[in-house]
Amino acid sequence: MAKPTANVYEKPEVAHLESAQDNIEEITTVGEKNPNGLLKSRFDELSIPRTLWVFKRVVLVSLAVYTGYVCEGFELTSSGTVIANDGFIKQFGKKGGVGVRALDATWGSNVGQIATFTYVSWFADKFGRKTSFYVAWVWLVVGCAFLNTAKSPSVWALAKFCNGAGIGVLQVTCQVYVMEICPNRIRGGMVVFQAVWSGIGSIICSVMMQQLNQKHPENYILAMRILWGPISLMILCWAFVPESPWFHARRGNKEKTMRAMRQLYGGVEGYNFEDEYWIIVRTIEHEKTVLQEKPRYFDVFKGLNLKRTLTVMILAVAQQLAGLAIISTYSTYFFSLACLKNPFQGTVILS
Repeated sequence: MAKPTANVYEKPEVAHLESAQDNIEEITTVGEKNPNGLLKSRFDELSIPRTLWVFKRVVLVSLAVYTGYVCEGFELTSSGTVIANDGFIKQFGKKGGVGVRALDATWGSNVGQIATFTYVSWFADKFGRKTSFYVAWVWLVVGCAFLNTAKSPSVWALAKFCNGAGIGVLQVTCQVYVMEICPNRIRGGMVVFQAVWSGIGSIICSVMMQQLNQKHPENYILAMRILWGPISLMILCWAFVPESPWFHARRGNKEKTMRAMRQLYGGVEGYNFEDEYWIIVRTIEHEKTVLQEKPRYFDVFKGLNLKRTLTVMILAVAQQLAGLAIISTYSTYFFSLACLKNPFQGTVILS
C-alpha cells in the first residue's frame, strides 16, 4: 500500500470557509498527530451548526439513505394495527367455539431480521454498502408483493419474513454508511437521526389505519398498497447515493475513493481531497494494527467487555420481560380488547 506523502505531516496554509452569514473564519490546520499517530481533519474543530452548513450535501445524502426507515416504521406499526382490522380478521382468522373469528398469537412474529443478521455484515464488506441497499430494496419489494396478494396464512407469513429481512439489512448498513461519510462533529447526531424517519413512517401508518377503519373497515389491502409509496421513494433516493469512500479505501482503490469523496464533499471550500484520503488510509492501517489478533466472540465475556455486555443485555431483556415490545407493537389490539370505541386513535396518540 502506498505511503502517505510528506505534505500530510506538514502544516499547510490556513484554509478558510465562508459561513452562512458570509463571515470568514479560520479553520484549524491538518498535520498534528494524536498519540496513536493518526491525523486529524482540519474540519473537526468546526462547531456543530457550522459543520451542518458546510457539509450540507453529506447531510442530504444521509437523509436520502434514511428514507428506508420510513418502511421500518410502517412495517413495525402495521404489524400491530392490521390485526385489529375487521377485514383482516375475516380473511385470516378462524372461527371460535361461539362462532367468533380470532387470530393466532403468532401473526406478528417476524424472523426475517434474525436471518439477515447472519450474512449482511459480510455482504456489505464484500460488495459494498450501496449494493446492500439494493438487496434491502429487493427484499421489501418481494415482501410488499406478497402482502398485496396474500390470501392464506402461509403467504402472509412469507411476506412478513421478506419485509423483516429487508428491514434487517437497513438496520445494519444504513447507520454504518452514515457514520463513514459524516464528519466527526455531526456523526453521532446523524447516526441516531434514523429514529425520526422511523417515527414518520409509524405516524403515517397509524393515521392511515385510523382513517381506513372509519371509511373502509374491511379493506385491509388498501393499507398494504400504500407501502409501495415509500418503497418507490427509497430506490429514487438511493440511485443517486455514492458508495462509501471508506469501502473503496479498504480495498486499496484510490481512484474510486477519490471519486466518491468528490461526490460527497465536492462543494466544500478548502477541502483537500489528498489530505483527507490519507487520513482515511492511516485510520484503516491503525485499525489493522490494533486488530492483528483477531477478536473472538468469547472476548465479549472477558474483563471490562463483560460489564458492557451485561449492561446492554440487561437493558434490552428488561424491556422484553416487562412486555414493552408487545404492548407498543400491538397497542391497537389491546385498545380493542379494552373496548375502546376507536382503538386506532389511541395508536395515533402513542405514535
